[in-house]
Amino acid sequence: MLKILLRICVIFYSLTGVTMLASAAEVKQLDEGVVPIDSRSTGLRSQGIKQAFENVVLKNSGTQSALNNERIKQQLNNASSLMTQYGYFEQDGQLFLKVNFDHKRIIALLREAGLPVWGKQRPLTIVWLAAPEDGQREILNDASVAPSRLVFNQESAIKGIPLLFPMMDLEDSMRVGVNDIRGRFADNVASASLRYQANYSLVATIEPNGTVYRYQMDLYPREKAPQALQISSLVSKSGETASIDDAIKAIMAATSEYYVSQYAVADSGQQNTTKVIFTDVANMQSLVEIERYLSQLSAIKAAKIAQIQGQTVKFNVDLFGDEADLHRLMALDPRIAVINSATEQNMSYSSFDSVQQVEKETQIYYWKGQ
Repeated sequence: MLKILLRICVIFYSLTGVTMLASAAEVKQLDEGVVPIDSRSTGLRSQGIKQAFENVVLKNSGTQSALNNERIKQQLNNASSLMTQYGYFEQDGQLFLKVNFDHKRIIALLREAGLPVWGKQRPLTIVWLAAPEDGQREILNDASVAPSRLVFNQESAIKGIPLLFPMMDLEDSMRVGVNDIRGRFADNVASASLRYQANYSLVATIEPNGTVYRYQMDLYPREKAPQALQISSLVSKSGETASIDDAIKAIMAATSEYYVSQYAVADSGQQNTTKVIFTDVANMQSLVEIERYLSQLSAIKAAKIAQIQGQTVKFNVDLFGDEADLHRLMALDPRIAVINSATEQNMSYSSFDSVQQVEKETQIYYWKGQ
């Protein structure tokens, strides 16, 4: 079973594609599901298509609860109607079914179901896990072939959450030990994480406790908040499970739910609009790249050029959610730098003694490109 999981993970990264960028990751082929299958029979193919459909729904919505949505359950019975192609391949003696779905129709289905949509630009997470290995507590490293690493890879593939693991070379070992993770010395871990250019650090322990396993996890941002004395956990969860595998699944589920709350955007049903400004747009190619980038963001319904003045381009943007959703997504992308905010002022005088001032800030960005 572990060999199958490893093969699935290798297939996920090689076929569905994850492009690692500085401080972010771009998950590609979100329309594709790969599942192991026993034969090419019609019955098993039908089951495989349904499983691949569920996988694609999970990757694009980010939340397990999406599979309980009535509209999604209805479509599951006719999953093949959204399929664009399928094929079989073998790897290491295991047969796999690869299914591609119409991505636009998948997104439209999620919108229709009132579910959040998670775009391809996603936070990169470095995992610092202290868990039993060969009778000792060890930090799971990048080169590990331990069963726990394979389960992390599987959950990463299913949920579309890109993960990194520390190399645990001399530099890492000098900065972080098992006791730092068990004691939640978050500043030490955060300092060691900087070299990996991840957006978040996942710090977790799994330890045997009688007949069960107890886990504790905390998710930290890349840097501490301004004015804060130390870095603070964004998500903290603990519990007991029957196995290490179940503990990892619980840890990844909590991580996924946080990311969905921050980066997956559901249609609010309101007509929210905003403006976004890009400066130093020196040529037409950059302008085309910016337009293409904005059009694929899950927070944006439509983006149109409102004004071009010199090398500054202003866009009018219609939103599914609110401005905070949009700016959180844009902050993930390493191709973009935040310059500052422009303030548009509307002065209205009701009397000589009172002044009402309405200010609206428009975020200014710089497009660094590929």
